[in-house]
Amino acid sequence: MTMTRIAVFLTLVALASLNNGCGVGMTARKYPPAQGPKGVNMRVTTAQGQLSGELIEVRDSGIVLADQKLRLVPYTDILSSEVEKTSSRYAIANRSVPAPDARDHLRLLSRFPYGLSPEAMQRLLGSYGQTELAGLTQ
Repeated sequence: MTMTRIAVFLTLVALASLNNGCGVGMTARKYPPAQGPKGVNMRVTTAQGQLSGELIEVRDSGIVLADQKLRLVPYTDILSSEVEKTSSRYAIANRSVPAPDARDHLRLLSRFPYGLSPEAMQRLLGSYGQTELAGLTQ
């Protein structure tokens, strides 16, 4: 083979590899939170029991979760958690505040990644028939 043929062959192999590499792993088409405006589903275990619902907002003190009600779940009450189709390294556990990178990742997966203004929070609470966030015992 001449050098030109070898170079053409290697270029074609490289292009074919790049094309195949794009379809491997999670894509927006396969990831439910990327399909609409909802946040990921999350299961949280506390001393009071289990909650399962949509991750609405991530705050410095805890997460806002929507099950039958909008609830503020403080990190200090979370024994363990699972985030739908997300690595366990982003789970909240052991009553600890998650590391900043994990909290930032969860924030991006929530329905409101940039947080809620007080007015938007009041409208959302009103849609649930609430005037304030419920706690774990309400």
